[in-house]
Amino acid sequence: MTLPDTIPAAVLESPKALSIKDIPLWRLEQYGDPDLVLVRVEACGVCGSDFRYYLGENPWAQHTLGRFVPNPPNIVLGHEYAGTVVAALTAENHGLLGRRVAPVCSKVCNACDDCRNGRSRLCANTVHMGHGQGWGDQDFYPGAYAQFTLAWGSTCHEIPDDLSFAEAAMMDILAVCVHVAETGGVQPGRPVLSIGSGPAGNGVVQVARLLGASKAVLLDRSDQALSVADRQNLGLTLNSRGLSPAEIRRRLDPIVPEGFGTVFDTVGSPESLDLGLSVLGKGGTLVNMAVHDEEIPINFMRLGSERRIVTSCNFEVGDYPKALAWLAAKRLSVKEWLTPIRLNELPDWFEKVTSNEDKGAFKLVVEPWS
Repeated sequence: MTLPDTIPAAVLESPKALSIKDIPLWRLEQYGDPDLVLVRVEACGVCGSDFRYYLGENPWAQHTLGRFVPNPPNIVLGHEYAGTVVAALTAENHGLLGRRVAPVCSKVCNACDDCRNGRSRLCANTVHMGHGQGWGDQDFYPGAYAQFTLAWGSTCHEIPDDLSFAEAAMMDILAVCVHVAETGGVQPGRPVLSIGSGPAGNGVVQVARLLGASKAVLLDRSDQALSVADRQNLGLTLNSRGLSPAEIRRRLDPIVPEGFGTVFDTVGSPESLDLGLSVLGKGGTLVNMAVHDEEIPINFMRLGSERRIVTSCNFEVGDYPKALAWLAAKRLSVKEWLTPIRLNELPDWFEKVTSNEDKGAFKLVVEPWS
């Protein structure tokens, strides 16, 4: 196909300054990586972390490096994407031309201590789509809120014809959910709790059930999030709006008198941590999925009986194909999540979502051609 010289993209110029502008098409040769391919973006999910970037945070660094790293200007956001490969540099990757793919959005170095010891998800040398991470100095940092974007051919996973691009674009968050559930040590026959039931909480509960959780409870203040979970029959839902932590515990006690085997905290506040620990059973694990730069006091007695707190970030290499196999087999479902929007609607949505408690949509997916 004939490729354009410029493409429309959603560019984060600085905190709270997201605009649609024409930028130069990514040239595969300029990055010094022969594995790169060019993908025509057919769908790109809007991740909760993108809103944190918009507000000036750097959640990748906070979760992966354990510190804040300033974001460069002119990041093209978007890392949950699927599309069609339209250009490649190597003969090996030429076999991908015309293929429908869900790319892994990052590339690790495979040389550092973390990569060599099974912790590639913590690689400090990661090159990441939509995050500005690892690219060196660029006029525009590659991301998938654009007409075309980059991917690595070696980790482009082909998707079956009966899986829509919008569903396949959820692969990144589903792989993250697989890693979260495994980090949380989901124990067959024990219940799980998700504090927050947005896409991350919803997805991790789906994975926990596949791993053998006996039941699930999903907490949220959003009627919409809980309605999605109810339609998917994920478990018991409880609207926590206006409820004190004591009242929430009172309602949970008869359901799980011995506590939850795993608690997934997608909020990451002092209140959510305290609530999660108060209902965590013996030998249970609380997984914090939203690390913030905040001092949180904790009573160590809450960690008695071999309870533990862990964090989770990114995913390991094997999590992606596992999530894709479950999605392709219809064992994971995301159709109920999706609200399609156009690329030029993104700035208004970002302003709305970060300004209102009522998000207006459970999971946005950009379909540039709709």
